[in-house]
Amino acid sequence: MTKNEISVKDLVALFGGELFGNDTLRVNGFKSLVDGSKHSASFFTNHSLNNDINKCRSTLLIVPPSLQDLNTLLKKRNTQEYATLVHKNPKLVFAKCSLLLTTVSRTEESNIHPKATIHKSVVLGKGVKIGPNVVIEKGSIIGSQSEIKAGAFIGNGVEIGSDCVIHPNVTINMDVVVGDSSIINSGSVIGGGGFGFCQDSAKAWHKVPQCGGVVISENVEIGANTTIDSGTFNPTTIGKGVKIDNLVHIAHNVTVCENTIIAGCVGIAGSAHIGEACQIGGAAGILDHVKIPDNSIIGPMTLVMSSIKTSGSYVGVYPMQEKMRWKKSAVFLKNLGCKNNEQQHS
Repeated sequence: MTKNEISVKDLVALFGGELFGNDTLRVNGFKSLVDGSKHSASFFTNHSLNNDINKCRSTLLIVPPSLQDLNTLLKKRNTQEYATLVHKNPKLVFAKCSLLLTTVSRTEESNIHPKATIHKSVVLGKGVKIGPNVVIEKGSIIGSQSEIKAGAFIGNGVEIGSDCVIHPNVTINMDVVVGDSSIINSGSVIGGGGFGFCQDSAKAWHKVPQCGGVVISENVEIGANTTIDSGTFNPTTIGKGVKIDNLVHIAHNVTVCENTIIAGCVGIAGSAHIGEACQIGGAAGILDHVKIPDNSIIGPMTLVMSSIKTSGSYVGVYPMQEKMRWKKSAVFLKNLGCKNNEQQHS
């Protein structure tokens, strides 16, 4: 990684907001409010002042316009040493600026480790980096400026776009497409055989081949040890801008539409359809063929057993209580359910 600097003036030109203080100052990274120092930037998202923000010594401080006693803070930082940016979304400025300040050096020449095994038919774009013990099989294409790190396996006919990062020990099986600027973290398996079986008259299970592959759109990030299974006939599809945490399982024929975010340990069963801009909380379970509409929020550990017709926030987890109170609540709910059943059948 190469650390860059940016002037406060240029930062405002890129991300907007209203600047107070010295616009000639330069920053080269972000630190917490309490650790801020010269040439660092910090951000604050709450509406109320606290001791940390009053003690902040970062060159640049990014705060929301709704901050209480904003004028007091601006007066305190009105010196040649400091600048303050008032922006409606300080965390977004932090995220975008951090990426800008920490860049990977680029080159037109490819860098292929001698211990990599690459089939002669593989097409490598400009500036591709291939680490040790990487295997890339027949007919695959690796886009320009992408990096395949140590121990990754790329199967037959895989297409990886430009500016992608495939971290160590990732497995991408045959006929998978990965869009530009996507990241797949260590231990993930993309395009594995889906969990599809059919039963004969003797109750024995027979595997159903899953040959549809996986299509991952651009600007997708997939966490460590996540699995996305191949579709049966058509591909399992991950939309543009989707963010998937660690230890997520996405089964065959699932569609996850663009800009949806999925937290860790979520399980999504086969042929489910997740709409655009959804938020799926950690350890949630989504049953097969369920449809979730755009802009829905599924709370942590919620089990979605049937399709949702209207966008909204849905929670199905039983909150933690002290043990004896939990037992009493469980008995109450059980009795309530029995009473409702009696009324329905009377």
